[in-house]
Amino acid sequence: MKGTIFHAAYASDTLRAGQTAELILSISGNSGIEVQKDMRLREWCLGSMEAEHNAAFIKAVSDWLVVSSFAELNKRLPDVATAIYEHDTTDMAEPFEEITNRLKGVFEDIAQSKFSNENSNILVVTHAFAIKTLLYLFAPEQLCAVERIKNTEILRLTYDEGKFHFQKWNVNR
Repeated sequence: MKGTIFHAAYASDTLRAGQTAELILSISGNSGIEVQKDMRLREWCLGSMEAEHNAAFIKAVSDWLVVSSFAELNKRLPDVATAIYEHDTTDMAEPFEEITNRLKGVFEDIAQSKFSNENSNILVVTHAFAIKTLLYLFAPEQLCAVERIKNTEILRLTYDEGKFHFQKWNVNR
């Protein structure tokens, strides 16, 4: 993203997301832009599954939903959130509707912000399950093409005539 001109920057209010946004802005030559931190860009709260190793997490959710592949879990993202919510012993996990509402809300707010126009580039730094949820909401046909969201994934979300679209996406390997 070196040389990309950003007009605004948003990040989850987590330390890692904020640091990532600052680094991207610095490397791209936009260090004068202040990162707006928004808790609505946070990762899903996994409740009692928080900090669980990926393999244990995937096995538990696969067992709960009786699925045999990660691709199938992608297709059933709302069910994944429901299973996590129903099996959570901490009462901290979020229902899928709350997750989608907060993510839709923050992106609608960003799209309506003073920084947004047809030629704006707005940096948004968030997390893997949040990105999967955005794909589910705005480009469900692309969700199954993404097995895992890796660190430093770059997705381009456009806003046109009141609708969001994933125009293209670039996976860094």
